[in-house]
Amino acid sequence: MRDELREILVANVLTVKGEVWEPSAAGPELPKPHLVLREGVQNTGEPYADFTTFYEVWPYVKRTSFRRVDDLSQEVISALHRKRFDVKAVPHYIEYIGTASEDIVDKEWDALTRGLRFQVFSLAWLLHKAVEPDPVDGMKKWTERIFPNLQTNPVAWSPSDDTPALYWRQASLQGTEPTNWGAWITARLRGHIIAPEVAVRKEWTELVTRKLALDAKTYLSDNSKMRFLHVSADSGYDPFQQGQIQLDVRYGILKEKIPYEKINRVEADPAHGGVIIG
Repeated sequence: MRDELREILVANVLTVKGEVWEPSAAGPELPKPHLVLREGVQNTGEPYADFTTFYEVWPYVKRTSFRRVDDLSQEVISALHRKRFDVKAVPHYIEYIGTASEDIVDKEWDALTRGLRFQVFSLAWLLHKAVEPDPVDGMKKWTERIFPNLQTNPVAWSPSDDTPALYWRQASLQGTEPTNWGAWITARLRGHIIAPEVAVRKEWTELVTRKLALDAKTYLSDNSKMRFLHVSADSGYDPFQQGQIQLDVRYGILKEKIPYEKINRVEADPAHGGVIIG
């Protein structure tokens, strides 16, 4: 991840002309301006979400005016804030969360600097592998039919207020009920509404929740019905880890067909009162 972030900074913070360094390689002899990229604490978070990681970017400029630090800081924030990027094909999302320090006069390096803090979210749960009939795929298709303006493809996802994203995941299996034809499954799904602005996320959480309550069902890939048993939402939940919408669903799965040996001939056997099967 460190390499991916460095590449983003090199490509977008043109003022530093590629001078982006790790703390072990940085020092007073580096040309100014330059950036120092530090990896901070990593939180394990939820099992399905992998982790969140904190990074700090320290812009260093000559000892002139802190306005130069302000300008360079803004370049860094513009390059990283609310950007989506991939690490080994796993999607990640980064947000600026504030400064890591006050204005600093570094006498040893003869420079001015200030730390900028960023939080990186691993969104590994977006890489869903379906098991048919798949309730997550069913909700994805329901979303595309009811709310065509929402983004549902994690591969093409771009954070946007104009077209927010809604992604579903299966949080747990709540129970099963065997039948002579298969089984009923009750599952709990979570819906993650992702948009840069909190107000937009709240609005879409309300819109989607109301429509779920009214529709009460959708259909899976085998054309079987999936019922919406209970829906609730909390727009204050983290859209990257918890997900704002909780949906309990019930759907059926069929037993696998048992293959039978093919019958080549059937002959009556009157003498023995039966038939010969071969």
